[in-house]
Amino acid sequence: MGYSISWIAFQAKDKRHVLPSLGFVDTGEADEANESPVSAAALPTGWYVVFFNDYTFTTPERLAKFSAGCTVVACQVEEHVMASAALLYKNGCRVWTVTHESERGRYDLSIGGDPPDLFRDLRDSLLKEQDDAGGEKADVDFVFDVPVQLAAELCGYRHDRWKFDWGEPVFSRLEPAKT
Repeated sequence: MGYSISWIAFQAKDKRHVLPSLGFVDTGEADEANESPVSAAALPTGWYVVFFNDYTFTTPERLAKFSAGCTVVACQVEEHVMASAALLYKNGCRVWTVTHESERGRYDLSIGGDPPDLFRDLRDSLLKEQDDAGGEKADVDFVFDVPVQLAAELCGYRHDRWKFDWGEPVFSRLEPAKT
């Protein structure tokens, strides 16, 4: 089994502002392992993360809508086909995207816009690891981690880690708001 998820981190917006725009309410029930369809946590880094057990949730249209008046970092992870993406939207506009699809080759990276400076060092480091592991013929895909780690570096959260320098995220289950 592997991850097939996405998450969106909202900068400088808390759940009172985020959840109504997403159409969810916080149940207050703990979701320690992100097993619910949707869960969320406030991070001490100033970001509010909403986690979806749905790789396809983070569409460009949704990210443009959700980023109105703020900055959002989104991450998509589909380990069954080794695809990953990091996206940054600000005030309704896409700033940059970085995607990897292993089916296009171990070294596949598509870049749109202008990623932050830290992208270059991160990319170069993971490309070197891929080279050292055997390149295209390697049994591992280090390039898959370029978008994932880029998103994590920006907001301080990564979906496959439970403990961070700042502590542990406390996720709670979300459910659709009743209209």
